[in-house]
Amino acid sequence: NYDSIKHYKNVIIKRNISNISDYMLQADLIFTSAGRTVYEVASIGTPAVVLGQNKREMTHFFASEEYGFSNLGLGFEVSDEELMIEFLRLVNSFESRKQMSGLMKKQDLKSGRKRVHKLIQDLIQD
Repeated sequence: NYDSIKHYKNVIIKRNISNISDYMLQADLIFTSAGRTVYEVASIGTPAVVLGQNKREMTHFFASEEYGFSNLGLGFEVSDEELMIEFLRLVNSFESRKQMSGLMKKQDLKSGRKRVHKLIQDLIQD
């Protein structure tokens, strides 16, 4: 619904961004779907509200409170009021955002390739 929000003066909409991670690093809070982006978000530790795009995305276990995300479920089922309440809760609670970031950073996603390589090497050697 780009046309419904493009007229707000305090809203800047970026489209077709090739360097989205630069914006993620600068953000205090991210709204995202439950796809691969949650891993990118977790690797930098920026608190995020997850709104699934479809039922398949809701099966992705990583986009959960356990890993530092606020998952509100399927986006089209979340009311404006629910979304605003969660947004205000997080904006007004630095502690909550700090805790979310800490849970994300505990996952050590940045060394995933090395871990997988080591697991394969260990299997080959056995």
